[in-house]
Amino acid sequence: MNRLAALGVALAALAPFPALAQTVAFDPDALIIEARDNGELARKWCAANPEVEHVLVLPAALFVDSEQLICDGNPYKLYRLIEHDDPDDFEYFLDPPFTNTIRLGCDGKAGRTMKIVALNCRPLHPKP
Repeated sequence: MNRLAALGVALAALAPFPALAQTVAFDPDALIIEARDNGELARKWCAANPEVEHVLVLPAALFVDSEQLICDGNPYKLYRLIEHDDPDDFEYFLDPPFTNTIRLGCDGKAGRTMKIVALNCRPLHPKP
């Protein structure tokens, strides 16, 4: 069974036990990072490996008030923009601080009425 399938099976098995699911250790190399609120997102995001691609699955409401995540004293900005070419969609971003030499940049697109959104995150390396 590959890592992604194993993660899906583990999450499905923990669904009836939400308190137990929160006590499971977070894998910094996890391909999918799911969070329900800013606290859980900060805990998992700050521990994520910046050299590994991730998919973030988050409530769209986390992007409404342009929140920040602080990891190692550096701010990551969460925000959304209305898509100019398609006003029924939002673009979602989690922008890294430029002070980090290796960082993750995340973006995604979803309908304005979506409650849960997914962002693709990829390692960004400084240009030589």
